[in-house]
Amino acid sequence: MAHRSDRHGGAVKRRGKVHAATPASTEARSNDAATEKPNPLEKWWAYRALMRGLKVWDAMATWKRYAWITLVLAGPYVGWVFYLWLRLQSGLERAPVGVDTPRPVLIVGTQSSGTTQMSHQLAKIGLEVGHETSDTTWDFARDGTISWLHGMRFMPGRAPPATIRGMCVNFRPNFGFHPSMFRPPTLGCSYRKTWDHCWSTECAGIVMREWGCAARGTCETPFDTSLLQLRHPLRTMESLAVKFCKPGELPGTFLDPHRHFLETAAALWPEVSDWNTTGCIDAVGWYTALYTRDMLDAKDAGLIADAYKVEETPPCAVAESAGLLLNNERAAKRCETYWERVAAKEANGKSAPTAKGKNMRNKGRVRLEASDVLSSELRLKIAEIAARSGYEL
Repeated sequence: MAHRSDRHGGAVKRRGKVHAATPASTEARSNDAATEKPNPLEKWWAYRALMRGLKVWDAMATWKRYAWITLVLAGPYVGWVFYLWLRLQSGLERAPVGVDTPRPVLIVGTQSSGTTQMSHQLAKIGLEVGHETSDTTWDFARDGTISWLHGMRFMPGRAPPATIRGMCVNFRPNFGFHPSMFRPPTLGCSYRKTWDHCWSTECAGIVMREWGCAARGTCETPFDTSLLQLRHPLRTMESLAVKFCKPGELPGTFLDPHRHFLETAAALWPEVSDWNTTGCIDAVGWYTALYTRDMLDAKDAGLIADAYKVEETPPCAVAESAGLLLNNERAAKRCETYWERVAAKEANGKSAPTAKGKNMRNKGRVRLEASDVLSSELRLKIAEIAARSGYEL
């Protein structure tokens, strides 16, 4: 009996640790239960999924700031890629333009001849003329292309091995050349890499195919017409000197040309033994003379339809020569308004503006004369191309 009483006593003590429900607390709980109403949205799976997502988001408080940083940095890029896909590739707004789809015009001209400004002015009219690109997969170039290296198709013969090696050994910034400017890579090269073995191999294939393809009729991307943009050779040389020549101690003087310029020029014209024999002015002079010579020869052979001086030719005149206004009502209307303004200015004795406008690179810092060229052979060559282009030295 004593044993049982101990057990009961212990049981009583253990129960004593649990707080017994009082009438007041029981009444409070019953009142809360009576006033608590069920949420009618809880029966919808979307609401429940949203609530679970919010709980997970709250649990990731440590990563919130990183998520926002990623969104801020990557968001514009993702949006731009989606915009390009929508406009150029999806076919939802307009039919995509393939690599082998004919385009209205190809305009070629040496570097520093005003091709960048011309492309901007044509865009203001409402035309899609790509600058240094004919890849309509990722660029707006369905109306054509204005470029200096697309002039490879008008070079004579086939690309020499030295040209292929020199153009494709590495990537040279500021020269407007990369294999992706012609089309998406057939070898599947990654756009996340600027240059690697894949891009080098892709480059070799493009140079071999593009070089001289106009004469052979084998160019991958056809253009309905081709134009040559000309600029006074000395003015072109001035801008090239500012861009690629190391400044000397005295204003307007230059030392050696940039290594990338020498490598590219030597690749395009390997017959020139030494590009830096008589200084940087002569180096940019040889580049200007040889490029213009080859393009003028292509024009004389009928491969380039016509040439125009950028100093005298407004963008609407270029668009009209290229036939770009025939099927583009917006551009045609803007050019109609432009010609009306030109007529009004001419009536008041003013001249019409051109695309070239002010020299955006040189800004009047350098002024060259024919006598500044040291090589007598080069002086004769510059005089020759100036005469063929309609310029006076």
